[in-house]
Amino acid sequence: MLPRPKLIQCFTCKNNLECWGLNEDIPLGVNEKQYSIPTQALTFLISKNMDDKWTIGDQFGILCMAFLQTLRADKTSHRRDVYQLISVLAALSNTPNDGWVCPGEDEKSEEKWIYEER
Repeated sequence: MLPRPKLIQCFTCKNNLECWGLNEDIPLGVNEKQYSIPTQALTFLISKNMDDKWTIGDQFGILCMAFLQTLRADKTSHRRDVYQLISVLAALSNTPNDGWVCPGEDEKSEEKWIYEER
């Protein structure tokens, strides 16, 4: 489904808080205003992972994963979280990419939510 209608669907779903992981009890992470990724580490990440064969979504996904892992107390990033960040930006850009699926509809997702209208 196109990103904008899918995001609208997410906002109108009664499972959206659970689906986005907002009900999960996780420890307080790092304050992004007081922390930065060392320039050398960021340069290394970009130089090792950004190549012409990767799409901009793949490249941005790698940066999102690094961003989430930097901020989260447990240093993990879930596939769901990374895909949702990319998909929201695609929706705001109104891209024609129709590859976004609800995390509950994704076979590879850890989540098993289905769309239920609120």
